[in-house]
Amino acid sequence: MKNNVFAVALNHKSQMTAWNSAFQQPPYQTLPKTPVWFIKPHNTVIGSLAPIPYPSGESEVLSGATLAIVIGKTARKVQLEQAADYIAGYTLANDVSLPETSFYRPAIKAKCCDGFCPISENVVDIHPQDLVIITEINGREVDRWSTADLIRSPHELVCALSDFATLQPGDKILIGTPHQRAKINPGDRVTVRAQGLADLTNIVMQQGATA
Repeated sequence: MKNNVFAVALNHKSQMTAWNSAFQQPPYQTLPKTPVWFIKPHNTVIGSLAPIPYPSGESEVLSGATLAIVIGKTARKVQLEQAADYIAGYTLANDVSLPETSFYRPAIKAKCCDGFCPISENVVDIHPQDLVIITEINGREVDRWSTADLIRSPHELVCALSDFATLQPGDKILIGTPHQRAKINPGDRVTVRAQGLADLTNIVMQQGATA
C-alpha cells in the first residue's frame, strides 16, 4: 500500500492576505482557526523526471513548488516539543493545481488530477526554518519563496495533523505554497530546487500525448 500524501492550504501569509476579505463573507464568515488540509490521492503522485499531464480543456495550470515533510515513525497526537522525533527528513515536491476558486469545499478537480503531485525520493535531514524554494521553467527562474513566510512551521503541522489522523512512516505532508504561483504549459521543463536538496524536475505533457 502506498503512503499517504497530505497537504495544507492557506499556510503562507500571502494566501491569507489574498483571501482575507472573502473569508469575512458567506459561506466562510470567519478566518480559519485550524490548518486546512486536503489529500493528494495516489493517482497524483509521480517521481522526478516523470511527465506532468496537462489536462485537456484547461486554460491554466499552476506549479506549486513546496517542501514535503517525511514522517519517520507512527505519529498520533504528537506534542510540539516532540515533533522533530517523528520527522525522517524533508524532500521537494510540487503541488500542481488548477486555480482555486473556493476553500469552502474540497477542490477535488483542482488538486487531484493525474500526475499533479511530483515528489522527489531524496530525503534529507535539514533545518527548514528559512529555506528558499525556487521554481525554474525551461532553465529560467520564475518564482522563489521562503519558508520563513509560513504561518505554521513544519513541527506545528505535524502536531496539528496527528491530532486527528494517525501518520504512518513514509507519509508526507506538503507544507503549503504562496498565493502567487508559476503558470506551466505543455512542453515546459519544470524544476524545483532548494539548497541541500536534490532537484525535482518534470516535463509538462499534454494529456493524451505520447512521449
